[in-house]
Amino acid sequence: MKTNRFLSAAIFALALAFTSCASNPPAQQTTATAPVYNTVQSAPATPAQAQSANRGIKLEKEECEAKALEQAASIRESGNAVSENESFGVNMALLDARAKLAQQLETMVNGMNRRFDQQHASGQTGSSYAGKGTQIQQAYFEQFLTNTRPICKNTYVKEDGRYNVYVAIELGEPEQKAIYNQLKKDEKVAIDFAEHQFLKEMQAAKEDFRRQKEAQ
Repeated sequence: MKTNRFLSAAIFALALAFTSCASNPPAQQTTATAPVYNTVQSAPATPAQAQSANRGIKLEKEECEAKALEQAASIRESGNAVSENESFGVNMALLDARAKLAQQLETMVNGMNRRFDQQHASGQTGSSYAGKGTQIQQAYFEQFLTNTRPICKNTYVKEDGRYNVYVAIELGEPEQKAIYNQLKKDEKVAIDFAEHQFLKEMQAAKEDFRRQKEAQ
């Protein structure tokens, strides 16, 4: 009699356990996944875009390197720097762009002086051609670029977390006139070199420089 009671209790306990398991199925295991970022870009259309493949993830869309080469009344140049701090990277890229633009101005103005000498001032002496033979160094033009600001900026984040920054700067026509006035005051261009001719020559020299840079 006692054996039957014990057997009945055991069967009842097993039934309860089975019912509990059926009503509470085991929790399904879940796996967290990282968000998917689409970093695939269209095929490069310009040399500047083709070079950007290994720079990192782009945070801004405008191509400053290409913008610096666009045809415009201004004279433009781009600069680049890599830094752990983005603001510091921008400042370093600005210094790079200013140094490059000063070098560009050195090449352009010295070339203009040589052409003016060959075409208009051959054989002249005295104060009518005070700037004859002057070679102007890059450091001279840096004084005109101290306050230049970026016209655009590209920022990339490299795999190591550093910022790869590109900026473009420009010199508009008023700034080019200021350079001419200072050159004339310092007797580094011919007195006969008129302002309108200087600006026209600057545009021609800029186009020559741009074509040479694109061909590199």
